[in-house]
Parts: sequence; structure tokens; C-alpha cells
Amino acid sequence: MAQHGALATLKELAETDVDNAALVLGEMRRGCQQAEEQLKMLMDYQLEYQNNLNNDMSQGIASLRWQNYQQFIQTLEKAIDQHRQQLIQWNNKVEQALTFWREKKQRLQAWQTLQDRQASAELLAENRLDQKKMDEFAQRATLRKPE
Repeated sequence: MAQHGALATLKELAETDVDNAALVLGEMRRGCQQAEEQLKMLMDYQLEYQNNLNNDMSQGIASLRWQNYQQFIQTLEKAIDQHRQQLIQWNNKVEQALTFWREKKQRLQAWQTLQDRQASAELLAENRLDQKKMDEFAQRATLRKPE
């Protein structure tokens, strides 16, 4: 019985590990999603700004203003590159968290399998004991029966 309790405890610990790994995975996915949204916003802003530049250029633009546009677009491009790198890092974190969660889930399944096997073995032993008692009872009843 102590072994059964130990398996149950180990399974509960594995369940806690799976739950914690799932929480971390969720945090990593949320961070990745936020990074994707920020990158999209920057890219949309860059596109809008370039469209404004094109419109201004078609109507004529002073060289100083054109230089300001160019500098700002370059700054946006740097920010976009940085956000792309951050997104790559977030994707790596998500992959690591997913791998960790899968490992914990697999370990939990192993404990569950062991617990199921132990329960089956206990049930089989109990059934055999019951059968043995029934056989002994039947044998005694046969010996006591007057003919």
C-alpha cells in the first residue's frame, strides 16, 4: 500500500509539473503574440509613412523634409529589424517551453501507466485470492456434504 501511495504522490507531482509547464508555455505564447502584434504595427506604420512620403513627393517636397522622411524610415527599419529578432527569440522560447511541456506530459503519462499497471496487478491478485477462497469453500462444502 505504501508503494501505491508513493506512485500516487509521484503522479500528483508530475501533474503539478505539467500544469506549471503549461502556464510557462502560455506566457511564452502570449509574449510571442504580443511581439508579432508590435511588429505588425511597426510594419503598418512604416507602410503608411512611406505612402505619405510618396504622396508628398508626387506633389513636390523640400529636400530637408525628404531627408527627415528618409531618416525616420531608416529608424523604423531598424526598429522593425530589432522586433524581428525579438520575435525569433520569442519563437525559440515557445519551442523550448513546448518541448519542456511535452517532456513533463510524457513523464506524467509514464506515472499514470505505472499506476494503472499497479491497480491492475492489485485487482488480479484480489481476484485470485477471492477465487482461492471460493475454491476452498467449495472444497470444504464438498467434504462436509453427507452422501
